[in-house]
Amino acid sequence: MSVARSVVRRLARWRPGRVFNSPLPTLTSREYAERYGTDWREVYAAASSRRPPPTSFSTATGELESKLCKIFPPAGVLVIPAGRIFGPEGWVVGTDDYWLPEHSWYGRSAAEATPRISRRELRKLSGTGLTLASNWSCENYGHLLLDSLSRIHLFAKAGFSFADVDYIYCPAKNPAKAAALLERYGVPIDKCILAPLPESGGIQFDTLIAPTFPGVRRNYPEWVPSFIRRALPPATRAPCRRLYITRGSGTRKLTNESALVAHLTESGFEIYDPSQHRDPWVDFSQATAVIGPHGAGLTDLVFCPAETAVLELLPSDHVYPYFCSLSQAAGLRYAYLIGQSERQRSRRAWGPSPYDFSVSERQFLQGLQWIRSV
Repeated sequence: MSVARSVVRRLARWRPGRVFNSPLPTLTSREYAERYGTDWREVYAAASSRRPPPTSFSTATGELESKLCKIFPPAGVLVIPAGRIFGPEGWVVGTDDYWLPEHSWYGRSAAEATPRISRRELRKLSGTGLTLASNWSCENYGHLLLDSLSRIHLFAKAGFSFADVDYIYCPAKNPAKAAALLERYGVPIDKCILAPLPESGGIQFDTLIAPTFPGVRRNYPEWVPSFIRRALPPATRAPCRRLYITRGSGTRKLTNESALVAHLTESGFEIYDPSQHRDPWVDFSQATAVIGPHGAGLTDLVFCPAETAVLELLPSDHVYPYFCSLSQAAGLRYAYLIGQSERQRSRRAWGPSPYDFSVSERQFLQGLQWIRSV
């Protein structure tokens, strides 16, 4: 039995222990390295993220743009003796229970997070561990690909290789799909711990190697799509497809989608459900235009060729710049249209919107005309 499988079986037998909620004391990676004499390897210095404003076909604009970050913080890798990770989120905790938020989705918004750790659920493993875990990457393809796997780039650029580690923590609710994705990037699956830790359970390694979050939450730097695209097979033909990405089942569906389909098919768009295709990332790499409602189905925009035209349809109570930032970082031509959600949540509401929405057919046709012109 492999070491990783043995660990998985032990995790399954854990029982709840006493939980210690935040606030935990925090430090930046650099501060932690200076305080405890550990190794911090900066791969990218802080840099401006100023980009041209996106094209909008909505009556009201500005909300999306206000959430685009102005500066990307330093990115790199921290080496933590006796470092610990907790839960499926992979909270990184060091000496004296210092939580290191730069390794999480929250980054410098640490006050919004509530890490849960239990010292009674801590298991110690001899050797060196690499963590690729990130908030929601356990269950969401977009967070797994963009927030977790892109950390491999930081790991390698910092001078490490997979030969330097004994374990790789990258939890997933669908281990088979996660393993296939990891293998595309040369990750040795026999070293992987794919089973999620209990909510407050943790692992302590002799040494923990922890890459920082890639960019800022909802905002991606140029090196993320550059790295992820390396897994693409060589192109066999010039891009020529137009894809409309339907959400199918689930939340945040477009309620007037059927009224838009005639316009889409007339303009040469395929009605495309990524869940029904084996390798949607390859299909996206063949696209010259992509339209779709906000959701993980748009994650593979990262594989589109430069200059691909993108029109994202956003619900009014879930206006976030994930795919605006990603498209800009990947050199795509991005535009958006905000539609009316069936219900409007408070501005302080947390998490993804559960509500379906509709878009103006007139504004949608304007977006289609823009795609024809670019």
